[in-house]
Formats: sequence, structure tokens, C-alpha cells
Amino acid sequence: MRRVLAAVSLALVLALAACTGLPTTGYVNPGRGPQSDDTQAFAFVPDGPQDDATPTEIVEGFLRAGSGPADDWATAKLFLAPGTQWDPRARVTIDRLVDRRSSAAGDGTSVSVSLTATAEVDANGAYAPAASGTAETLSFSLARVDDQWRITSAPDGVVLYEEVFPTVYQTASIAYFDPNFDFIVPDVRWFPRALVASRVATALVDGQPSAWLAGAVASAFPDELSLVGRSVTLSQNGVAQVQLPQAALSLDRTRLDRMQTQLARSLATAGISEVQMTVDGTPIAATEVQVRVTRVDPSPAVLTAAGAFGSLAGDTVEPIAGLSDAVESLEPAAVELEADRSLAAVRTRQGAVASALSDGRTFLLDDRPGLITPSIDAEGAIWSVPATTPTQVRAISPEGVPRDVGNAWPDAGEITAMQISRDGTRIAAIVTVSGAREVWVAGIQRVSGDIDLGPPHVLSFSQPGSFDLAWLDDTTVGVLSSADGVSTLHELGVGGRGTDSVAPEGTRSLAAGSTSVRVLDDQGRLFSRRGSSWTLVASGIRVLAAQQGTTS
Repeated sequence: MRRVLAAVSLALVLALAACTGLPTTGYVNPGRGPQSDDTQAFAFVPDGPQDDATPTEIVEGFLRAGSGPADDWATAKLFLAPGTQWDPRARVTIDRLVDRRSSAAGDGTSVSVSLTATAEVDANGAYAPAASGTAETLSFSLARVDDQWRITSAPDGVVLYEEVFPTVYQTASIAYFDPNFDFIVPDVRWFPRALVASRVATALVDGQPSAWLAGAVASAFPDELSLVGRSVTLSQNGVAQVQLPQAALSLDRTRLDRMQTQLARSLATAGISEVQMTVDGTPIAATEVQVRVTRVDPSPAVLTAAGAFGSLAGDTVEPIAGLSDAVESLEPAAVELEADRSLAAVRTRQGAVASALSDGRTFLLDDRPGLITPSIDAEGAIWSVPATTPTQVRAISPEGVPRDVGNAWPDAGEITAMQISRDGTRIAAIVTVSGAREVWVAGIQRVSGDIDLGPPHVLSFSQPGSFDLAWLDDTTVGVLSSADGVSTLHELGVGGRGTDSVAPEGTRSLAAGSTSVRVLDDQGRLFSRRGSSWTLVASGIRVLAAQQGTTS
């Protein structure tokens, strides 16, 4: 069955290649990967250089061989002349099959390959989309070796068609903590399937968070601690063992437990169910710590057309003790709830931002013109910003004490929506740059009482018509857009690829559910999606509230 699936997938790629006039011979053959991992359906086994191949064929074969990372890309290195330096781990360029073109100099000593990059993965496995239509040209030098053309100079890294990339590389999450060690924060990376476990362990113990997350997350692993070796080994009873140096024995139990938690959570995304830290082969005593969950309450929080606010249970709205009356008194146009439901951030119909507390008090926090929907951070502050001045973000205490947020959305000319992740370490926004709407995320950095945003990381360079946004889970940002009367839900991976699907007609707001996605349309109808279908949940709803998690 695996070979059948592989052959079908490969045939599709080759058929597409044939449509473009690119060579279809010698691409790859399906085969088992270097590991006997049953979760790996197949691995590409590319061909080596053919006798009497032209310079263009040698370069194209070398690029195709980037799909075979076995033995440190041994097949690709067969296309290189002896002594040629080439680092396949430097980066992955992901390009479009239809756009790749090769041309050789008359004497065969150089070949240029033009392509359109759609994304890139850096040496640390961090994924970033490319701006639409990003053109690149790769230059190769060649010489004859034993009367055969071989490459003497090649750009570092590999190049993979976007159809091939997810079969050669897979996602895994490096698990960090928030600065208070309450939540696990996933840092999504892409690694070759055959190497994923060892690459995950190395990235966690010896590496650093992705650049845009640096300063927003914490690790229990000391900077001076390194892996012994660069691999994860399996014991006879199937437990993955991670070898640490003697210095690990001097660490306190709290730190060791947190280290164990990070390792276990990270390697679980690589398909490993049980992990053990060891020193000289002897297990270290450590257990996982409990962390807070980031799921939301299974009941939607809504404001009805009749003005009642609370948790929707069937056909009734159950008031939230102490809070519902305060929210209702503010006449909300948008609401976000803190995880324990003791606080609500409200944008009123008049456009101001206010707080509602469970003791019934309300406070006017921000009355600047053009404010967008506010969001609540992990410390209970309410973040507010005018649409036309994205840099003027304020984090305001529930009682009204403001703090400016530094480095907020530089170079953005407008902000349409923003929301803080439920672990409190990241913020996502729809911004406008040079007339184009884009989706950005940034880490939230707190130092000596100051709040700053880290460098923005682009999730989408082109999101025309987008108007609302929500964290659907720890690694996915949902974005609503509308064009030509069609509503679309874009699910953007934070550190990965995304998917698009049609949303109910007239959808105007979005919120995460416990196991679903929820949207509200302009007729007051609330829908919930599980799988690929939308189900009508309720009618007569004026506001669908966002939730910053749950205490249960």
C-alpha cells in the first residue's frame, strides 16, 4: 500500500513537470526511508548522476536529489566534484514546479536556475513564507571530472518543489515555557523526516527559540548545557534516551522536571511517546510538571439580540456571575473574556474600550477614535490600539492605568484586528503595509516592567479583504476575509503552511471553540465547524465573544 501511495504521488509530480517542459526522467523513485518508522508512508530515493549527462541535466539532477536527505544527502553529493563544499542543511527553498527554468552557458561551465520561491526554511528549521512572486536565480559552476560534468560550486541548501516539500520534511514543535513557567509554548520547525527526533532534541537543548520568539519565552535548559552526541537513542524497552553531560546532575529538581517536560512535549511531536534524560547511560530522576491548558470553554460566550450576555447552553444564555450585568451595561459591540471569566475587555457601540469586572465595576479605558477590538494579556491588562496608528498600542490595567507597548507593528500603516495568544507570549494582527493586508505575529517581551513586541514575523504577505482574526489553537491563527461576496476562513500555521476553506455567507466575526471553530454572520446566526461542515448553533446573536482559555 505504501508503494502504491508513493507511486500515485510521484506520478502527479511528474505529470505536472511534464506540462512545463522540464525533464521527467530520473526524478525520484519511491522507497523505504532509512528508519522503520511506520508513520512514514514513503521516502524519496533520488537517482545519482547519469553517464554523459549534460551540465543542465547534472544541475537539475542535483536539485532533485535534495529530496533525499539519507546519509547527509549522499546522493546529491555524487553530483559534486571532489573537494566541493556544499551545506545542505543551510536552508530549504520551496518553489513552484511550473516556474523553475534552467539555462547553461555555451561552454557548459555554468548553469543558472531561475525559480519562484513560495517559502523558506532556515538552518534551524524555522519556516517563513516568501513575498508573492519572489524570484530567485541560483548559479552553479561545473567542470569535467573523468570526462563527466560535475558541479564545482553550488549555493548552500536544498531546493524542493512545494508539492514535494511536505513528504521530505515534517513539522515538529520545540516546547518552550512562558516566562512564568505556567504554559508550554510551541515553536514549530520543519526537519527531514528521517532525522526529526535528533534534530528536535538538538534544537531544544543546544539551540535557541526562533528569532521572532526570542525574549518572549523561557527554557529550563541552561545555555552551557549541551547534548552528548547528536542523536536520540532507543533503549531495549522502547524509551527514547537523551544523553546529557555530568553538569546536569548538579541541577535542582524543579529545573530537571521542567527540562523533562520540554523534552517530552517536544519529542512527542516527533512521534516519540516516552523520553528519558540520562548521564553516562544512567537515567536522571525527573517527572513532567503540570502546565495550564489553553483550550477554551466548550460553551460559546455571546450577547443576544435581546441584550443578554453569558454562556450559551442550548437555547438559553446562562449569566456569568457578577460579570454579565457589567458587560451588558456597556452596550458591547465586541467582547473578550479572561480565562477565569473574572474580567471582560469590551469595545462599546460608541467605539470606546472598557473593562467589566466580576464584582460589577466597569472602567472606561480608552476613548481614542477608531479603536479596534481589544485583547486581554496573561497579566490581565487590556490591549487597545486605533486602527490608523498601529504603533500606538497600550496595555491598560482593568482599572485604567495605561502602559505604552514598545516596537508595536513597525512599518504598518493600519491595523484591522489583533489578538493575544492564550499562553500570553504572542500576539497576531492583520496589518496593512504599502496598501496590502498582511498577517503578522510577534513575541511579547517583558523586561523590568516594560512591554515590547519582538520583531514581527509574517504569516501571510497577501491577505486581501481580511477583517477578523483569532487564535484557533496554539499553532494556528484563523483569519476571515471577504471578496466578491464569498467569505473565506484562512487557517495560517504559525511556523508552517496554511489552508483555506469557505465560511458561511456573510460571516463577520470569528472565535475559537474547544474543539471547533465558531463564526457569527451578519444575520445574527452562530455557526460551529467540526471537520469540514458548518452547523447552525443559534440565531439572534449580536456578539460572539472571544475567550482567553478556561480554568477547568
